[in-house]
Amino acid sequence: MDTDERDKGKNPPVGRKLLVVSPWESRWSMGEGAGVSDDHHFIEILTRRGYELHFVAPGGAASAPPEPRFGGLHVHPYPNFFRATERWPVPLKRLVWPLLFNLVVTPKTIAVGRSVRPDFVLGHSHYSSLPCFAARKCLRVPGGVKLFGVMDLVHSEWPKVKYYSKNLEQICALKIPQDVWIILDDGTRGREAAIRHGVPEERVRFLPNGIDVEWSELTRDPKPFRDELGVGPGVVVALFLARLVPSKRPELFLRAAKIASERSRSPVVFVVAGDGPSREDCERLAKEIGLGRAVRFTGTVAHAKVPAVMHGSDLFVSTSSLTNAAIPTCEAMICGLPAVGFDVGNTRDAIADGETGLVIADGDVEALAAAIARLADDEPFRRRLGEAAKLRAMEIFTGWDERIGEEIRIIEDLVGSRESARLS
Repeated sequence: MDTDERDKGKNPPVGRKLLVVSPWESRWSMGEGAGVSDDHHFIEILTRRGYELHFVAPGGAASAPPEPRFGGLHVHPYPNFFRATERWPVPLKRLVWPLLFNLVVTPKTIAVGRSVRPDFVLGHSHYSSLPCFAARKCLRVPGGVKLFGVMDLVHSEWPKVKYYSKNLEQICALKIPQDVWIILDDGTRGREAAIRHGVPEERVRFLPNGIDVEWSELTRDPKPFRDELGVGPGVVVALFLARLVPSKRPELFLRAAKIASERSRSPVVFVVAGDGPSREDCERLAKEIGLGRAVRFTGTVAHAKVPAVMHGSDLFVSTSSLTNAAIPTCEAMICGLPAVGFDVGNTRDAIADGETGLVIADGDVEALAAAIARLADDEPFRRRLGEAAKLRAMEIFTGWDERIGEEIRIIEDLVGSRESARLS
């Protein structure tokens, strides 16, 4: 279906404007074209349908690559205190960033709002809760906050002191009233968390994450990526693909890789795909435990290349402390890979243990290594799980047009209700 056909009858009323409050300087990726963001699809689809979008966002660095431009997108920068303080200690940043965001971004949002006269104010992340509330009250328009996940709010099993110390900013943000909370299902049980912390159930809209479901139709060609790795027939490729940050726990993958390499009867190459602040620590650990050429670090993987990486791999491993049902796991499944993941968050919503992959007790490195070795040594079992994973992914996952369409309907319902109230 072409663009005109897909968007027929979906254009908004003439002149519809959205004001978006964001803590992120990039609206396109997590760097160098990797991990195409939700914002990319949101902007592309809404501007295609005729919306005018105004982002209040941090100013980018002079050295940052230029962003793609769509007609209808306008960015109103504010001072990038995130970048200016990025080397500060984490406890200090947790205190300063919310304070600066409220003091700097709230008046900026109101000023931009008075200039452009939006129909709806949408905040991104819990940081935007107060600016969104203040702007919609001042401008007398509906609005809400979109959460892309709830991070450590998923860990309701933690002791109270630890739980509240880790989550105080988010919990406080959830207390600020909004017309709607749009929460994306990244596997961290966001709906439950929001309601548990006082958000009225009727104000929560829980939406699936979008993925590139069309990848299911691609012809599987393992050769390009395997040639790049320099691995021949009979070598099993175990893939870890994520941003290398502490919450993804790549070090657990490496420790399991060392054990699995010693136990598996089949030769296995362990691929760490992605980049981030933990990369140097990971490379150091790989040397310390003697993985040698059994591990390959690819660095950043452009989003367009992800299917080729998946097709050149034999199994996918996820070790996050938050959820192992996030987008990379879903992408692996839609490409026909069995997934192995720790049982945290809503991991089992994506990975059906023994059917589409293997689910391991959280943090159990020995069990993770055993699962990797099992899949490496049993090709029929591995293929059966991969085929089932692809079928399940095609049944349960949502494409971007459908996902963003649901978000548009939420916004239009609130705008329409407010306009009807004004006319009555």
